[in-house]
Amino acid sequence: MRIGFLFLILLMTSGVSAQTSENTGRIWDTTVHTSSTPFKQWVPQQQLEAFNMKQLEINKKGMYVLSSWATGNLLYGVIAVGLTHGEGQAFHASNAIWGGFNFIIGATGVAASYQKKKSMGLSFGGTVLRQHGQEKIFLINGSLDFAYIATGLAVWGFSDRPASQRTRNILSGGGKSFVMQGGFLAFFDWGMYIAHSQHAFRNLNRYTSGLAFNGDGLSYSLMF
Repeated sequence: MRIGFLFLILLMTSGVSAQTSENTGRIWDTTVHTSSTPFKQWVPQQQLEAFNMKQLEINKKGMYVLSSWATGNLLYGVIAVGLTHGEGQAFHASNAIWGGFNFIIGATGVAASYQKKKSMGLSFGGTVLRQHGQEKIFLINGSLDFAYIATGLAVWGFSDRPASQRTRNILSGGGKSFVMQGGFLAFFDWGMYIAHSQHAFRNLNRYTSGLAFNGDGLSYSLMF
């Protein structure tokens, strides 16, 4: 059943090249040149739109979480700066700055998640490319978050060396803030990456098995 379906894909797809491998199996490599030949769609448009709507929903919920965290840090940080001094003041000031930065990202993401028209009519190729892009963004950000944590720990550990008490307070408070913010962002970004990956695994990966990216466009390989 699956072999017949895949052969149907080969027959319907134009601009293909067949290659024979000298290995144990026989491989048919179907290359779709996106610059000259339209990518033949084999997934119902209704399923693609449902997939893309769910992707937007995942992003919207995530951006609401990020915006809420950012708002709390911004408001509490601004208030706490006026009520504390020394290391605590530096800690809350740093959190307020992080909160303002993250709020801009979160609010922009929430606004983008409501632009559903961009997902309507998106082709299979466009859906795959956007899904890979979403996963890559959170994967890169999640890796950078560990750099934030490491930087915070380093600054915190160095904070007892300067002679000036004010400098020690700034380094200690700022370092602790970096560790806390980096920890949350790592939890957030990796959670979003897992959510998007699971969404693709359940609803898209069965169509992309054998699909690969190359310099010319997308290729689809079958092994017998």
